[in-house]
Amino acid sequence: MNTVAYQTASMTKDEFFYAYRQLATGIDRHVLLESGRGGEMCVAGLDPLVTFNATKTGLRLEWRDGKEELLTGEDPLVLLNDFMAKYNLEHQKDLPAFQGGAIGMVSYDYVRRYEALPLLAMVDLTTPDVFFYLFDQWAVFDIEKEDVYFMALPEKRHALDSMVKEWTEASQTGLLNRQFTTGQAIDVDVTEEDLQVSVTGEQFEQMVRDVQQFIENGDVVQVNLSVRQSKPLVAPSLLMYEALRSFNPSPYMAYMAAPNFEVVSGSPELLLKKRGTELSTRPIGGTRKRGMTEAEDLALQEELISNTKEIGEHKMLVDLECADFEGICQEGTVEVDEFMVVEKYSHVMHLVSNVRGTASSEDLASIVHGVFPGGSITGDPKLRTMEIIEELEPTRRGLYTGSMGWIGFNRDMELNITIRTAFIQEGIMHIQAGAGLVPDSDPAAEYQESLNKAKALWQAKEMAELAIRDESEQLY
Repeated sequence: MNTVAYQTASMTKDEFFYAYRQLATGIDRHVLLESGRGGEMCVAGLDPLVTFNATKTGLRLEWRDGKEELLTGEDPLVLLNDFMAKYNLEHQKDLPAFQGGAIGMVSYDYVRRYEALPLLAMVDLTTPDVFFYLFDQWAVFDIEKEDVYFMALPEKRHALDSMVKEWTEASQTGLLNRQFTTGQAIDVDVTEEDLQVSVTGEQFEQMVRDVQQFIENGDVVQVNLSVRQSKPLVAPSLLMYEALRSFNPSPYMAYMAAPNFEVVSGSPELLLKKRGTELSTRPIGGTRKRGMTEAEDLALQEELISNTKEIGEHKMLVDLECADFEGICQEGTVEVDEFMVVEKYSHVMHLVSNVRGTASSEDLASIVHGVFPGGSITGDPKLRTMEIIEELEPTRRGLYTGSMGWIGFNRDMELNITIRTAFIQEGIMHIQAGAGLVPDSDPAAEYQESLNKAKALWQAKEMAELAIRDESEQLY
């Protein structure tokens, strides 16, 4: 039987993370996917066998030994899946869902591969449309069992003993060097004056009014517009991720290091989950800040779930996701099995629903095309809202509102939506956040909501930089 080789070891979730952090030191390519709350597993990979990077004409493969090759074709996701098909490994039911495959990211601008959008926004960041790693050894933490599955391609079976030993030792060393305790946080007051922003508050408010005019004209029903906020990062990005996970655990967290960028993601939102033929997505629409006291928090929650604007916007997004699923699922299988539940995070609370259906095809690229990018961060109707986004937002979105996650050898996958995400390049950290705009949106309030949604990442940055300063002071 051709299957992945594996060994197991007991480990806590924190031990798993700190082992990863310890072993990642000095390596320029590695990735971690964490379920910060809920979820079934966390996945980590160090020093990939091959790196996949989309080009204008195809997909470039960079092998660990330095060899390079170019696969040509219009769609890099199709090329990636075709490449992985040669790993004909039988899926084992008693192991976690991810048993090898590609781990990485898809940028928002990947949509241009199959939709004709205008070319108006400035391209100022080097963000690949598709970027994935494939590992010959990787680790999967089973959250329920608190076991780590150390996995390898069959030809690397002999390396598992040393892998288990390295991770076990690193988990203890890493814990001794932990910088933050669970729940620890510091408050920061982030204003426009502290940041380089893609649009000022005044400009954003005009953009809101422009959208409301598009809505009045009947072009669209709702549009999500965003503002990018940028600032130098002087601490290691992985230390910032460590800070973020300590006080703001989210369902779809991710950290990625590549030679010319890093990503810190604390996303609460699922774009697409595929297990066998079952598909699901979890749209978010409707936001309130968290209260300072339990009573204030409950009052804000009650305001959220009874607000006509928020309810209407959320129902519209659920309808949009259902329509997307109708295009990729078998007739009669699409349903909303969770509707308008409240999920709370460190700084905000959201209205969330769950949509599921049975896939009508096994073609992964067409499945992704059917839902990407997510309707909750574009609008309704999706194509027209993307045209408006291109017209009004001054810079390309890059990774913002794209996806991070995994695609398995067995054609299962799980992809988040990259909101609450920092993209770090050339020492500058870029965070983008937005708001869903409808006829009765208040322009100033929507701008402030966009800034509030990024606050946890700015807190994590400040905590990481403070830890570095404290460490330097102790040396002297």
